[in-house]
Amino acid sequence: MKDKIIVPDAVLCNCYQERKTNIHPSDYIVFDTETTGLSPTHNRVIEIGAIKYHNYEKIEEFNQLINPEESISSFITNLTGIRNEDLIDKPTIKSVLLDFYEFIEDYTLVAHNASYDVKMLAGEAHRCQLDLFPNMVIDTVPLARKTIPKPLIENHRLETLKNYFGLVNNSHRAIDDCETCNTVYQYYCEQQSK
Repeated sequence: MKDKIIVPDAVLCNCYQERKTNIHPSDYIVFDTETTGLSPTHNRVIEIGAIKYHNYEKIEEFNQLINPEESISSFITNLTGIRNEDLIDKPTIKSVLLDFYEFIEDYTLVAHNASYDVKMLAGEAHRCQLDLFPNMVIDTVPLARKTIPKPLIENHRLETLKNYFGLVNNSHRAIDDCETCNTVYQYYCEQQSK
């Protein structure tokens, strides 16, 4: 087993700043991660999913399972359906991050609870001695709160929003969560154009 590299808090604090913007581009990439836990300093990314959109239309997907070089818990397997044996022959995070960076180019990124995903990727980038991507990131949580207020919905978790929109895709798999996140983003953009 490899030694764990602890990610300094300073790296995590500086990796994501939510930018208040009224710009919501029609060309963007929705991304999501699945992880071994909630801590960017101790847990690992085991899946990155991303969908590229041009003029709000899907044009390309990126979806990669990742070998975390450690066992994942039964809790994570039950949550995601990802098993240790699914990851054993998959690439490690450094090569996947490099492929992901190539995929995202300079597109605006969209994610639900973006600070979590960005911090998880920042932790992995730090462990790999890579810089984090400089792309602008839009978080769909505040967008959902603006367009679907609490009396209409119990909370703004992605699973709840999936049910609100009547989507039947899986939850807690990166590419499926990207689809749900995109529905939230496009709904917000439609509401803003009215």
